[in-house]
Amino acid sequence: MAMQDARGMRGTSRRGRIRFLFALGVFFLLTALSAALAQEARSLQGIVTDPSGASIAQATVSIHARDGSFQLSTSTDGLGRYRFGAIAPGEYIVEVAGPDSFRAVSRSVVVGSDADPLDISLPLDQLREEVIITASTTPLTVEQTSKALDTVDRAEIDARDEYSLAESLRLIPGLRVRRQRGPGGQTAIQIRGMRAEDTAVLLDGFRLRDGADIGGSASPLLDDLMVVSTNRVEVLRGSGSTIYGSGSTGGAINVVTDHGGGRLHGEILSEGGGLGMTRGLARFGGGALEDRLNFSAGLTHLNVTNGIDGQDAHRNSGIHGAAQYVLSPSASLSGRIMASDGFLQLNDSGFIPSEAQVNLPANGLSRAIPLPVDQQRLLERGQPFQIGSSTFVPDLNDPDSRHSSSFFVGAVQFTQQLGTRGSFRIGYQGLETNRNYRDGPGGIRFEPMFNNSSSFNANIDTLQVRADWEQGRHQLFSFGYEFERELYDSPSSDENPDPSLRVKTSIRSEQRHQSVFAQDQFRWLDSRLQFSLGGRIQTIRVSEPEFSGGASPFAGFSLNAPKSAYTGDMSVAYHFSESGTKVRAHAGNAFKAPSLFQRFGASFFFGSFSPFGDPRLSPERTVAFDAGLDQWLAGNRVRLSATYFYTRLQEVIIFDFAGGINPATDPFGRFGGYRNSGGGLTRGVEVSLAAAPSSGTDLRASYTYTNADEATSSVATGDFFKRFLVSDHMFTLNLLQRFGQRVDVAFDFFAASEFPAPFFTSFGTRAFLFDGPMKADVTASYKWPLTDRRSLRVFGKIENVFDREYFENGFRSAGIWGTVGLAFEF
Repeated sequence: MAMQDARGMRGTSRRGRIRFLFALGVFFLLTALSAALAQEARSLQGIVTDPSGASIAQATVSIHARDGSFQLSTSTDGLGRYRFGAIAPGEYIVEVAGPDSFRAVSRSVVVGSDADPLDISLPLDQLREEVIITASTTPLTVEQTSKALDTVDRAEIDARDEYSLAESLRLIPGLRVRRQRGPGGQTAIQIRGMRAEDTAVLLDGFRLRDGADIGGSASPLLDDLMVVSTNRVEVLRGSGSTIYGSGSTGGAINVVTDHGGGRLHGEILSEGGGLGMTRGLARFGGGALEDRLNFSAGLTHLNVTNGIDGQDAHRNSGIHGAAQYVLSPSASLSGRIMASDGFLQLNDSGFIPSEAQVNLPANGLSRAIPLPVDQQRLLERGQPFQIGSSTFVPDLNDPDSRHSSSFFVGAVQFTQQLGTRGSFRIGYQGLETNRNYRDGPGGIRFEPMFNNSSSFNANIDTLQVRADWEQGRHQLFSFGYEFERELYDSPSSDENPDPSLRVKTSIRSEQRHQSVFAQDQFRWLDSRLQFSLGGRIQTIRVSEPEFSGGASPFAGFSLNAPKSAYTGDMSVAYHFSESGTKVRAHAGNAFKAPSLFQRFGASFFFGSFSPFGDPRLSPERTVAFDAGLDQWLAGNRVRLSATYFYTRLQEVIIFDFAGGINPATDPFGRFGGYRNSGGGLTRGVEVSLAAAPSSGTDLRASYTYTNADEATSSVATGDFFKRFLVSDHMFTLNLLQRFGQRVDVAFDFFAASEFPAPFFTSFGTRAFLFDGPMKADVTASYKWPLTDRRSLRVFGKIENVFDREYFENGFRSAGIWGTVGLAFEF
């Protein structure tokens, strides 16, 4: 045995050396290629001033190549001067953000053989003019984008004291962030009334998702995604599969990493307060070697000891960092990592007790009236309780149900500019996700006789190769190839005292995706007219699943190649510079590939597997269109936006136990499970306002109307077609106010109208109508300058100021609570 272990260790070591030598060889090859293709270095420099002409120190200056192949940052010195000393000739967008990042401006520049200094005046009383990547994967200014897109930057996240990436997006028009219970609770994001699985999450343009999720989406990761080293988050509303592949049928959320640059800067933060919550954060960033090396890193820990009912403990630790090295004026190598490790005590889902059946109407919608807290505590202790007029019981405490999770994602990318007109990139991302659910006999509803454990693990490897070519100054053509390998493993076990009856099973499966994509962007009339056209073809190959602990229910079934997906996308925008008006339109189709769980999922009872997956499933398909208008007023101090959107789900995947699957004709003998079905329809209007009436004031508000219907009814009576968990009306308000240079106050408000949710009763599934959430938060901070580069900041936040009680799909949310904290900034 020792010899076998030694051989295994030597084999592992040998494979590790081979991988290391291969990576080292690739690095030297790319370095040699970079040297061979290196261009003569150019420089860009200038001074950043305010409208009065005074220089601005510690402003962040970033430069973006027009084709997206190159990005670098630095900061201004005490005289407001900045300099990029090793860049290739070409067209760039220069973005300048003030020391507090509340104001930003962007300018286009062509760097040639003798580039003139580019001095930039930073307006202090206008809206931010940030650079946006997600709309087309290439940098664009707000005036140039032809799609509906909004951004939340780090300055706003800090001003609102948000630690959760999902919560920081709550005020985006058309978005519904749904979190069950308090910190760490299950989180989902819906865009324009679509399902949570229709929202793609990206990390610097790479898909970030859990391959072991039921729908293969990012939803299980949202609970653990915390703000660590994030520069900004961009939210694209509308189909995005042509650019970002499977899953972006409703839109895409792109988390943009802070790559550092400039002088060393960062903060050390600590806060704590209600729900037994404490949080720590340390992060830093900067540049070295005359800013040829940009870097950033951070780590955080969140600990909640009590939660809502005193037994909702939650812990989460996260890291996030990145580095970029400029190999030559025309080449760069970058990498980043993000990881998280979390724990959460779980509650049971809400339910309809038999005592509440008499309070339900004979048919139609039932009003969701929760069991009072005092009666719920009696029920949890197994004591008699009074149902009163209640129609449902919210989530009951389950003392031995818990959830642990972790993920690690790392990426590396090499970029080479080819002269002044082209570039190519090659990048790799590896993602590992792990989730484990444990439960025991504690609790009162359908509890197991002894402890059990179910795990859901996945690995996703993604390789992207892309080239961009400029045909003059008016056309940018991009094309590329993507390969993705997805592995799924789901082991389950229990602790039956009889070893012969213990369950120990697992399901392992794999599928591979290959895609080719192309995009052509045009700009005419001094960039006032923007037009983009793109397409994508994706093929899928599925491997034979492996079942252990029982016979495979799919044995003997021939796995044919699943259907390929074909998508196209077109957008156009025209900016009337004289009136400050932009009209835009975006149309395209999108798809979502079936997850491995949907293909091969199965339950295990009495020694055998019962399938509910179907390897024959076709991809989900949607068609979407939106058109809108953006109007700038008062010298870029005000922006009004209005968008009409329409999305038709042509084909979706549903879980059917209502008779849609006939075991006599189903090749796997299923009584129910996943199958393809007709989709539904979503349409509505988004209206938003952004204003900067003074240098210290930022105001944003939005209203969204959504009408979402399903093609088939999912209730027992067959007469309800509204999409569950979608409110017809949503309203958001965000006010950031700065008083002088030291005091910041933020107020944000979110409200949604009532929404339907499904619950199972003795008469089958019925629709219950819940009151929509109404939540307001207030944050205030005071900054003490210690030196010109160091300061202390004390801050506090009150959540749910109006102490409104609301429920997310039967789960009670926290009432009013707050935190206080202290941060050292440098």
